[in-house]
Amino acid sequence: MGESRRPCYAFARMRWLFGACLLCCVAGCGRKATRADCEAVVDKNVEVKLRADGVTDPSLVQKRKDELRESLKEDIDKCVGKRVTDGMLSCVKGAETAEQVDKCLR
Repeated sequence: MGESRRPCYAFARMRWLFGACLLCCVAGCGRKATRADCEAVVDKNVEVKLRADGVTDPSLVQKRKDELRESLKEDIDKCVGKRVTDGMLSCVKGAETAEQVDKCLR
């Protein structure tokens, strides 16, 4: 089925990536991030990591997104209102790998 314990480790890494996003949001110019912006970064990280692990079942991917959003609720709350650029968010949206998402957030 493609599900294993590895995705849990992936979520720990995504927490680090999300932290990097928060730092970028503080340092950059642009506009204030909405909850949807912050959740989109989390969601994209889940998608690319699970795809890299061979997990493509849409219901499982959505379940992981929901779980991660819940576990990162405080971080997402802190992200809302930070500075983001449309270019950064566009880059994240088009990213195909976790490395590309990370590069977008720098």
